[in-house]
Amino acid sequence: MASTFTANIQIEEPARGDDVGTWDVPVNNNSTLLDLVLGGTATISLNNANVTLSAAQFQSRTITFNSTLTASVVITFPSSFKKDYNIQNICTGSSAFTITMGTTAAGGQLIACPPGQPFEMLNDGSNIKFKNFGPHIGGYWDYAGSSVPNWVSGCTIPPYLNCDGTSFSSATYPALNVIMGGTTLPDMRGRGRIYNNQGTGRVTSSQGGVDGNTNNAAGGTQTTTLSSQHVPPVPVTDPGHVHNLLGGDAGSGAPGTFDISSQNSGINRNADIAVTGISAGNVSPASFSNMHPVAVGGLTLIRAA
Repeated sequence: MASTFTANIQIEEPARGDDVGTWDVPVNNNSTLLDLVLGGTATISLNNANVTLSAAQFQSRTITFNSTLTASVVITFPSSFKKDYNIQNICTGSSAFTITMGTTAAGGQLIACPPGQPFEMLNDGSNIKFKNFGPHIGGYWDYAGSSVPNWVSGCTIPPYLNCDGTSFSSATYPALNVIMGGTTLPDMRGRGRIYNNQGTGRVTSSQGGVDGNTNNAAGGTQTTTLSSQHVPPVPVTDPGHVHNLLGGDAGSGAPGTFDISSQNSGINRNADIAVTGISAGNVSPASFSNMHPVAVGGLTLIRAA
């Protein structure tokens, strides 16, 4: 009778009565296989050629990619050998090049390798998926680069989405849709992030122009324009008289005049007098910057899958 093999990692199962006197062959083969699956390491040098993994490579627990990339490459795993892996991409070369991993199954999900750090992935026989990767779905990732990394865009289902105010597919990202309460991403471009009021009332529409109880609410401006209502009167006093510049309790308060409020009953309380050197152009509303010292630190992405 012929041996059979387990469905996931192909451990040999001899039939009853087989391998009489040669039982050590399947036992030793299984021991070697288990040693690779549990603790084996394969190091693969990459350059510009795609790689179909050998048995010793795809059976290993840890796979490390090294050398210098001069083009993007695809790594192919078999669909018949299903397990999880530790992967490390320590290749040098342009950040424009990606290492994409998939199985021999048609239409399977692909992922691309983040550079410079170990991570876990799963081969389920059809798809390659990230495992225990990054923040939970809905968590933010502040990235120092100026655009979404190629390894993120290179995945069949990108694990992160740029917070740029666009929409995403609820069918592709159902969990994120539930967390966000819709399919519109927050727009973090050129904005600082504050946190939900959680009932404190510290940020309100009436005072700050932003509803602090609603996630994704946005507002604020880079400058503010002051009008005369925002400028307090400037008192000018001489014996027996009090004069207010551009406002007060009498007169029109027109630009370029003093409004007279007299303490003497004989003075016209509603008179405006011209002041040399002050014109409407000196006192017209003007904007000033609201910007406090900041540092531009890349972009914000959200874990989506």
